[in-house]
Amino acid sequence: MKKYLSVFWPAAVVLILSAGLSAKDLNTKGKAWLDAHSEAAAVNVNGNWHEKDWGAVVLLQAEGSRDVTGDGDGWAITGVVSGKQIFLLFSQKGGVAYTAELTWESDKSLNGSYAKGFMEEKKKNRPMHLIKP
Repeated sequence: MKKYLSVFWPAAVVLILSAGLSAKDLNTKGKAWLDAHSEAAAVNVNGNWHEKDWGAVVLLQAEGSRDVTGDGDGWAITGVVSGKQIFLLFSQKGGVAYTAELTWESDKSLNGSYAKGFMEEKKKNRPMHLIKP
């Protein structure tokens, strides 16, 4: 029994510490990822959107702003519009769960991909297509 506890406790400490670190993702790594996309907004994505796997997605973008907030499938959304590209963070309790990179196709269509965690070139990204009903 003592042998199992000696293995369990270090693993539990690592899990607790990693959960604490991921809660800072939104304010550190997430902000840096969004700040890296700094072109002025060429489009406005404000409105109600739908994605077949995510359901209803609400994006809020004030006129003349690049900043985006919203919610989708129970996730808080923070993002930016850079040119005709949209970069979104899907988070909960400050931890980033998914990121998405979308391109404006029309006022009724955003197309791109998303990934669990932060998007990276080597990661397998999944398609994401938002449409305005």
